[in-house]
Amino acid sequence: MTQFKAQFDEIQNPAVNHLFWMNGLQEYLQHKNHPQLETYNKIKKALLYGNVYAMQDLCMSEIRRGHINISDGFIRMLFNQYTGYEFLSHRKVLQYISHCIDDEYIRMISSWSIENGKKASLNDHFSRGQMLSKLWMVDQLKVLFPQNRLGTIAHYGGWYATVAQHLFQHFEIKNYYNIEKDHTCLHISESFNRVQRNNNWQFKSIGCDVNDIHWKYREEEQDVKPGDEYFIGGVQNAQEEYIEIKIMPDIIINTSCEHMDETWFNNIPKGKTICLQTNDYFSNEQHINCCKDLDDAIAKYPMSKTIYTGEIETAEYNRFMIIGEK
Repeated sequence: MTQFKAQFDEIQNPAVNHLFWMNGLQEYLQHKNHPQLETYNKIKKALLYGNVYAMQDLCMSEIRRGHINISDGFIRMLFNQYTGYEFLSHRKVLQYISHCIDDEYIRMISSWSIENGKKASLNDHFSRGQMLSKLWMVDQLKVLFPQNRLGTIAHYGGWYATVAQHLFQHFEIKNYYNIEKDHTCLHISESFNRVQRNNNWQFKSIGCDVNDIHWKYREEEQDVKPGDEYFIGGVQNAQEEYIEIKIMPDIIINTSCEHMDETWFNNIPKGKTICLQTNDYFSNEQHINCCKDLDDAIAKYPMSKTIYTGEIETAEYNRFMIIGEK
């Protein structure tokens, strides 16, 4: 290693601590085996570490591509560590990544970030652990449902429901209901999934604590058939009128089990298909119900028919997943 390379290759820039979401996008592109992964890695090296060789290659690419009205901003951003450029932001970095990487999901994140600003908590939502966990779930569901049909999904505690786009890409989905008690997430999740939301509410967020869901076992004084149990979700339409939706999910997804007790699980009718994830990240103060290992999770969420169990290791915690029929 030359003295020059030793000096500049792995400099950590404190100003880019808010760009750790780039690790999650790297996992996504690696998982997809994206043809422009090498370009993305250069962008990451340039921005996060000030790698001058990556900066050089990216600048040459801009020269070959030709000057446009935002080229100057891109160059200033690449050299921000050495020039003191003060306007580095999620929006600008995502705009540059979208300029260099041809990927619809990344373009979607970019436009969503512009629309929602600081409300789009990218570091939390697109962390490496979050991305690995969601892609793992999608991969296993593809194996377990080879016909690629999931029907109606009820996503408990879905937050911004960015994983919905991966599911829409790979599965036939009739309706996707994101059920989230934090009402500030409702508009943000619908803006991310706007295409499906605008398609007759194929995607719709519902403000509700999943522990308060009341399943219906009778209709018109008759018992409903096993498997046809449903619940009612209340939403507002564009005219801010209250509307009730009958939700009869084919699969219930909960990737936030560590944030809630088991009431939601205990209330679900027997025979319903559930895909759940939890973790052993006890040190996170927002986690009130972690599991020490996979066996602990299996005991806590018993299934009458288990289809899949597994775990993956992330940098900060182990993630556990169970898919089965209650």
